[in-house]
Amino acid sequence: MSHHWRQPTNLVEMFRITADRSEAPEWLPDPDGPVLNIGHGKKYIMGAEHLDLPEWDADRREALPYDDGYFSAIYALHFLEHLDDPIWTLREFQRVLRPGGHANIGVPYYNAQCYAQDLNHKHPFCEETWRNLFSNPYYANSLEGWAFDIGANYLIGIVERNLLLVTQLIRQ
Repeated sequence: MSHHWRQPTNLVEMFRITADRSEAPEWLPDPDGPVLNIGHGKKYIMGAEHLDLPEWDADRREALPYDDGYFSAIYALHFLEHLDDPIWTLREFQRVLRPGGHANIGVPYYNAQCYAQDLNHKHPFCEETWRNLFSNPYYANSLEGWAFDIGANYLIGIVERNLLLVTQLIRQ
């Protein structure tokens, strides 16, 4: 059976055609409202509030200095893999994101050279990391449970050694 596709206008559409995957989720635009770029290093997102060392240190389990439900989006690019406890930090993301808000996350893929060559990387991530975290009863029963849906979840790379997991978690 053949599929008829229109010409692709973005990378997701090209993926859908190439992989014959019509169910591939879109990367949703962030809802209107304040945006946080956390642990940004040298990656600045225009219009976002930026929070990084030394002002805030996730490894000290310092609560994010924002009210519950304040942000419409959070960007965490090459950040979570460096933390002692990324689960604790994801709970903070959940707390400060408003319902319908997005956590936009980019981390090295677990078996990519870009993960293995950096001794500061403490946690590997793969395409099943989020499903396992949010559906595992151990994690769900600790504290208050999870309020994230997994939106787009892609392996992306220009070359195999630099594969990234790029995910959009959507706050329920």
